[in-house]
Amino acid sequence: MGLNIIACVKSVINNTLPSSNRNTLENMELNPFDKPAIEMALSLIKEHKGTLTVLSMGPKSATLGIHQAIAMGADRAILICDTALKESDTYITAKVLGKALKKLEPFDIVLFGTRTSDSDTGHVGPQTAQMLDIPFIGNIHSLTPDYVKNIWTAERKADGYLETFEIVGQNKHFPKNVGVNNAGVADIADTGMAFSVSSAFGYSAFGESSFISLYGVERAFSDKNIEFWDNQTLGLKPEETGLIASPTKIVAWNKEKRAKKCQFIDGTYDQKAEQLAQKLSEAGFVG
Repeated sequence: MGLNIIACVKSVINNTLPSSNRNTLENMELNPFDKPAIEMALSLIKEHKGTLTVLSMGPKSATLGIHQAIAMGADRAILICDTALKESDTYITAKVLGKALKKLEPFDIVLFGTRTSDSDTGHVGPQTAQMLDIPFIGNIHSLTPDYVKNIWTAERKADGYLETFEIVGQNKHFPKNVGVNNAGVADIADTGMAFSVSSAFGYSAFGESSFISLYGVERAFSDKNIEFWDNQTLGLKPEETGLIASPTKIVAWNKEKRAKKCQFIDGTYDQKAEQLAQKLSEAGFVG
């Protein structure tokens, strides 16, 4: 069987397109910060075998982003789509994803992007892990299993340090029994870990996009391979989701107006450098 990995992703509005102020099928794309999570999942599956399921919540216009994930190599795709979910905050989103993940058990790893390009909170990953009572480590760039010791090692860079974490198979949610199937691939018998993946892994949100083959595009669009779930599928009542159930509510959403000002510095190179350092210091950019 190999690994069972689930990547929770989101479709966002593509702000580079004209008239992209509303979520239509043509204006939506896969959140760029979710692509590293998909790539890490595919890398783990390539090395250790297994399957990748992408799980998303959003309107039907979000399907284009899901098609992108399928084109990248996802084996299964699920979109939780219900009008009652409209304007759910991150807490309710995590609650809904948690319900869906319970239906998808057993799984080995749940991966998230570090944040989204629209709301930019970074809440959903840790909140969903909390809903499931499983361990969460954020902003990792490396994840390596040791099947003999039953330990997963995760690494991330933070504040100039390289942090290394180990998750061992002692908690009931962690991998406990590791065996070898007929194909010689190690199997993990229990569910248990969640991570958000840094854009340092294989893809920069501001750099080159992941390579998608023509076969991947054909596969994504030729088959009706997106499953649609709703509140009823998850056993949720309409009043348990959406704006009415959300503890936090957005009261305004406006673009910030920035006054741009350019100032030229005259003098010799040494004088320019000294003036620049002084101005940066006065502005609080350097100590």
